[in-house]
Amino acid sequence: MSSKHSRRRTKGSKPLLLPCHKRDGVYNQSDRQSTGSKKCQPSKKGVFSERTFLNVETTDDFVPLPSQDTSNKTIYSYAVINHGCEPAAVQLEIGPNGRDYVIETEGVVEIKGMGVIVPAKFLRYARLAVKSQQPGKPTKLCIYFQSQKAR
Repeated sequence: MSSKHSRRRTKGSKPLLLPCHKRDGVYNQSDRQSTGSKKCQPSKKGVFSERTFLNVETTDDFVPLPSQDTSNKTIYSYAVINHGCEPAAVQLEIGPNGRDYVIETEGVVEIKGMGVIVPAKFLRYARLAVKSQQPGKPTKLCIYFQSQKAR
């Protein structure tokens, strides 16, 4: 390897990577800057996006989270982490217009457990609905909607 193509660092130096903290935007791996002089910027050709719903408290009835437009996503999933002391029921709902939904899949996230929901069918909109597994016994959930789109 010629010296003009090698990357040299001074002894004991470490590369500086700035973390991308934006959660509700589109970023890809090249968005991390190698120096402190530039800030992390949204990617114009990003493939990853994430929405987080932290400390969601369940009730006795299914309560849906905000709808996600999945029309330009090649794949998406919901990760549900149960930080509470009771199990939670979850159901993935999909719909063609943002108003009408059908249950695509459902399941239970156990105490201190985690579940991942990936749809088998496609409609333009998706949302996750959550409730307490046992009436009168709420729990706390952290929910992550993560998606990828083609470049």
